[in-house]
Amino acid sequence: MFAHSIPLLLELYEIINGLIMILGNLLRQLDAICSVRDKNVRPLNSFRSFDLRTVFVSLGEGLTVFLLLDEILRHNGNVRSYLSLFSRMMSKVKSEVNIFGMSVEDVDFLDQVVHNLQKIFDSDLFHRLLQVDSPLRASIDLVRSNKKLLDAFYSCFAENSSEIILRIGSSKELPSDRKTILHLVALLLFFISATDETPDKKSMKLLTEMFQMVPVVYIEGGKRIVLSDLMKCYCPPALSSLPPIKEACEAFEIMKNNYLAHLNEMQSRDIQAINDTLSSWSVSFQSAVHPPSRMLTEEWVRHLQKQILQGVVLADRINILVQSMLDLHMHLKVPLRREKAKSLCQMIVSLKSIGDLFNTRGSNIVRSLPHIINIIQSDIEQLIVPLKNKLQSEIAKADQVSKTGFLSLLRRGSAEMETKLIDSLSLVLISLQLLEGAGSSPRQLTLSITVDILHSLGHLDVELCKVRKLLSKFRVLSNFQSLIDERTRCSFLYWRKEMLSTWLSMVYGDACKLSWLQNIVAAFSDGTSLLELGNVGPVALQSYEEDIENALREEVVAPLCRDIETDLRLHVHSTHLKGAVVVNPTKTGVRNLSWYLRMKPLRLPFKLVDVKLLVENHLTYAFYTYSVMPNYDNKRCMN
Repeated sequence: MFAHSIPLLLELYEIINGLIMILGNLLRQLDAICSVRDKNVRPLNSFRSFDLRTVFVSLGEGLTVFLLLDEILRHNGNVRSYLSLFSRMMSKVKSEVNIFGMSVEDVDFLDQVVHNLQKIFDSDLFHRLLQVDSPLRASIDLVRSNKKLLDAFYSCFAENSSEIILRIGSSKELPSDRKTILHLVALLLFFISATDETPDKKSMKLLTEMFQMVPVVYIEGGKRIVLSDLMKCYCPPALSSLPPIKEACEAFEIMKNNYLAHLNEMQSRDIQAINDTLSSWSVSFQSAVHPPSRMLTEEWVRHLQKQILQGVVLADRINILVQSMLDLHMHLKVPLRREKAKSLCQMIVSLKSIGDLFNTRGSNIVRSLPHIINIIQSDIEQLIVPLKNKLQSEIAKADQVSKTGFLSLLRRGSAEMETKLIDSLSLVLISLQLLEGAGSSPRQLTLSITVDILHSLGHLDVELCKVRKLLSKFRVLSNFQSLIDERTRCSFLYWRKEMLSTWLSMVYGDACKLSWLQNIVAAFSDGTSLLELGNVGPVALQSYEEDIENALREEVVAPLCRDIETDLRLHVHSTHLKGAVVVNPTKTGVRNLSWYLRMKPLRLPFKLVDVKLLVENHLTYAFYTYSVMPNYDNKRCMN
């Protein structure tokens, strides 16, 4: 089984090496931008301040990869154990190549691959980045001695953290905010470790505040990342014992309990508002039919744009609530009340409903997407074009002054000013050109960096907030398909399989919730995507599907068969009982079980479960075998 994962691990090895090279290059570029060693560097000396948030967040995203890999390896020792076993097996294969039918070259290559993987996984990847023999060491030495770069980082950390703290937990929270917190923590740990210096008080205060608001972050597949564990494990020992960091880590258990209490309170308070918003959005979203091209209006495009954004935000908010509450109740061993469990089940159903709606409307949205992207690009252009006109006017005035000859000599710094204006205009033209194409990720990244540099040069002061808000919308709209897929995929339920039986029994006990069944099954079936990512074999996939099917049989099919059989036996025997009372099901509260038999077959990952067929088979066995009732009575009840 482990041998099937070798190609995946080999790909990981190549990604790690490539990422280290990219990070080294990025650090050298940051050092050059913030360098004070060369006073004549152009145009860096034109910067009024350093606004490099996009570059720093990208650096943090790369560093986060190493932190996450370390966390996975720290909680799963099997990877190192299996590699060691596989390495010993390779020694056996090398000594008896002919028996295994492999060429010597193939065996040597595989042995080298396993050796390289063991070398990578022997120690923490994040710590290895900072060691003396690290490929990043030369770049880190540059960073260590660059005070301007460190100041720029802490300024970026404070600005980003402050903005996220204001948004987190509110309707203004962006789908990327919680991952950005991870990136900021990775950045802070890196710069702390690289410089061996304690962060300033402002940064520590913001870090503590972020920890209080979001003590845990969840990545794909439901993996829990505890932020205090990152500080404990990856902060240098000399610094982790300092009061600000030590106090933040010691108070973390209290923070997690407070966070769970806050989530429970927020879910109880907001669940009705979320359901109302979801209902309203669902109706509006389904009614927005794509019009013919000749009738396509800006108003309609903006309406659809708003609907897509609202759908993504709703899915993100519901996903965070459900995933966090289920995990923390289990992690902190806090009992989950039945009503709360039922409410979480409804939220899972809502998530799958949002995903189904987007899939149903997918073709219409794709047809409209170019128009949606064009509208938001036009909005950004309207904020940048006035700057272009202003710069062109100032450059024209500077040219007029330079033509007077000696007057230009009297202007101190005229050359530097002209250079700054030309650089700024070039950046504006680049931005406008980027807005003319498709909304690909490289274009968005380049545009965001360009906006940062324009701000560093002293432009876009007033419009900066508006531009960044539009850029955030731009990123969400251009990537809405992957965002919706990620937010509505409930693969995290693989780790909460015990909830399946609970939720199925709740649904069976309430016929009004019958429509939830398919969504519940679909949500737990998402766990197969997690298994497939792990390169498991068909046996494991089949076993997981059987677990879902068995839960369906035990919690829905079996009680349904039992209840129908009981009703049928009472119907048969009541004709032989003296004084039997005629029962009117519509007035005596007798359950109408026919709804369960009208359901469409439930879709599992690789098969269908037909509830009606299973009930028919059971009744055929129960009644035909024992001749309790005539054939026509059984068929009449089924129909």
